[in-house]
Amino acid sequence: MAVNTQRMSPIAGARARRLELPHYLRLEGSRYLLGLVAILSLMSLIVLLQTGAVATRGYAIARLEAEKTQLLRERTILLERQARAQSLDRVRYQAEQLGLRPVQPDQVRYLSLPQVQSPPGMMAANAPVWRGGLHNE
Repeated sequence: MAVNTQRMSPIAGARARRLELPHYLRLEGSRYLLGLVAILSLMSLIVLLQTGAVATRGYAIARLEAEKTQLLRERTILLERQARAQSLDRVRYQAEQLGLRPVQPDQVRYLSLPQVQSPPGMMAANAPVWRGGLHNE
C-alpha cells in the first residue's frame, strides 16, 4: 500500500483540486447525449401535463354545455306549462270544476264613500273603513 508521506500545503492542495475540476466538467459525447435526453424528456413531460390539463378542461366544458342545454330545455317546458296553466280557457274550466260561475250584472254592488279631508301625511280618524262584503248595509 502506497502512502503519501509528503504534506501538501493548503494552497497547493487547492491548486491541485482546481486543476482537476475541468476534468470532471469536461463533457464527452455520451454526456452530451445524456443531457440532451434528459432535457427532451423534461420537455415531453411538460407538454404531456399541459395536454392532460387542456383535455380535462375540455371535458368539463363539454359537460357544462350539455347541462346548460338540458336546463334550457327544462326551462322551455316549464314556461310552456305555465302558459297553459294561465290560459283563460283553463282558468275558466278549473273555476267551473270548483262550482264557480261568472258574476251576473245584478250581483255587482258598488260602495261609494264620502271624501274626508285630512292634513297631508295623516289619515283621517273618522274615515269610513270597508270591512268586506258585497252588500250596501
